[in-house]
Amino acid sequence: MSIKVVYFPAPGRVEPVRLALTLGGITFEDERVTFEQWGPMKERVAPKQLPLMYIGDKVIGQSTAQMRYAAKISKFEGKPLYPEDALLALEVDEFVDFVGEMFGPIGASFKIEDQAAKEAFRAKAVSEGGDAHKWISYIDSLLGKSKSGFAVGDHLTIADIAAFCWYQPLKSGFLDGIPVTCLDEFKNIEAHKQKIANIPAVKAYYSEPKMPIYKTYQ
Repeated sequence: MSIKVVYFPAPGRVEPVRLALTLGGITFEDERVTFEQWGPMKERVAPKQLPLMYIGDKVIGQSTAQMRYAAKISKFEGKPLYPEDALLALEVDEFVDFVGEMFGPIGASFKIEDQAAKEAFRAKAVSEGGDAHKWISYIDSLLGKSKSGFAVGDHLTIADIAAFCWYQPLKSGFLDGIPVTCLDEFKNIEAHKQKIANIPAVKAYYSEPKMPIYKTYQ
């Protein structure tokens, strides 16, 4: 069954989907559209938002659902990216949702039109006591308890991929108002980032950055 992922030419919320499918060796079409192309395209699709995932004749419009599907059909080094064990799957879902909570305040900032207000909102969110900072701190503490270095269990799962992909924009310098040093105090997150980035298949995928922001994934 054919799979196509449609998003802008940037990582965004779809990057865990792209990376999971790539690591799983799943063939898919990675369609990257410009904002100009998306305008008229938006009128032709039911969920008028990106990312979109086409699976045969089905259209899926929620990135977290896309990510879990990608993980369920993908294996890395013979092990599923989404656990078959129900309890482990629950832990993976929980960790992914914590990561979503971490990025939630940043996502909300895109609706703020005034640039100064947007930057102030973001700076506050990642500062101590901020809505994003408290989740970053909690995720760091969870990773600190891991004996394997992975988010859940003893091998790579979609929890690791989601966290890895969603750390990067925070330290990329591309989000105005968020200092590139915002994660420096979180040593467990940095160790986890390095662990995932140094997996040979991940390193190969990001060896030729498609745009400057991808350099933080290396």
